[in-house]
Amino acid sequence: MSFAIARQPIYDREGNLFAYEVYLRKSDEPDKYPSEVPFSRATYIITNILLEHGFDKVSGGKKLVINVSFESLLNKSLELLPLDKVIFDINPPDVPIGETVYKKVLEKVKDFKRSGVLFILHPKLYTSNYKDLIALVHIIEFFKDDVSKEKISGAKRNGKKVLVSMIENEEEYKSFYEWGADYFEGYYLGKPEVILNVELAPFLKVTLFRLMNALTHAKSLKEIADVIGSDVGMAVKFLKFVNSAYFARRKKIEDLQHAVAYVGLENVKKFVLLIALNEYMKLEHPELWKRSLIRAHIAEELMNKSSPQMAEKAFLVGLFSLLDKILGVDIPSFLEELNVDEEVVNAFRDENAPLRKVLDIATRLEEALNKGPEELDRVASELSLEMGIPEIDLILLTKDAEEKARNLLKI
Repeated sequence: MSFAIARQPIYDREGNLFAYEVYLRKSDEPDKYPSEVPFSRATYIITNILLEHGFDKVSGGKKLVINVSFESLLNKSLELLPLDKVIFDINPPDVPIGETVYKKVLEKVKDFKRSGVLFILHPKLYTSNYKDLIALVHIIEFFKDDVSKEKISGAKRNGKKVLVSMIENEEEYKSFYEWGADYFEGYYLGKPEVILNVELAPFLKVTLFRLMNALTHAKSLKEIADVIGSDVGMAVKFLKFVNSAYFARRKKIEDLQHAVAYVGLENVKKFVLLIALNEYMKLEHPELWKRSLIRAHIAEELMNKSSPQMAEKAFLVGLFSLLDKILGVDIPSFLEELNVDEEVVNAFRDENAPLRKVLDIATRLEEALNKGPEELDRVASELSLEMGIPEIDLILLTKDAEEKARNLLKI
């Protein structure tokens, strides 16, 4: 999968270029948003691409408007941007939020304002429910089909600037200008233009490297919880994961530190990596990713029977086993650049490596499962004789791996 970063101009009343709004788009269809990508994830992708490829390369020296869902303002990656050149367009929350999160976001908005950030408010948030937020933003946005002279006047009486977007012709532009709008955006003034095309593989490599490096340096459950919590999207998915059928819990866990403690320090890095990969791989090649997940769980369970201390590495070997087909990369080279454990890398280079054997067995079982019950019975029977593990155990652990993979894909 590849993404495109497009920008669209916003003009002021004098006709000067005020800023560019940036969007995530499909590379092959630059007019369309990649609908399979959650909105909060799009903000994260755009932010990381801007950091990786250069903010000024996209902005051309102007301010950039970045759409951010309400709760995603807590994402620490936003703090890495040149804040005096950024305008955050606050969109409705992607997930239900409570009073605690609402107050945290308000405080974050105040912090950002002190650093020079400007804020635009999405039309759906211009209600009495968000009066504290309205008081903090600089610009109120209205879509051209839902704006009136009275709405513009009301916003300006409250000391706010007004942006009207989606303007399609000169008549609309002149009306909104006469009504007192301050900023203008739409196809009439300029269509989005693609500035960058970015392939998923290198982007994902950078994202995973940052995540793994942060987790490696975290020394306690609280520090690991803080790393996860720095990305709101990751935090939500991690809690959803811990409360999913994967763990078959009866009581819901709502606190990140509790979730990390429940999973265990030895497992949390593996699961966070798994969730981060899952976010993108199920968009790229969902069927191949499901097969990777099945292999990972089969390999882990097999290693638990013989060398439990190697089970986590066996899991990773299975997880990475189809990266060449999913991302079009050389697996060992990709993993080396991520600083993945050498034993895991060697499983893809050395046919006699300790982890290679378990990968080969996991692959045989997964491929047999993919072909149907009769083939799985046949392969399990062969492997039972080779390994001294009851045939029924091999069949059950393979089907259990399939169920775990199915649950993960729902997260």
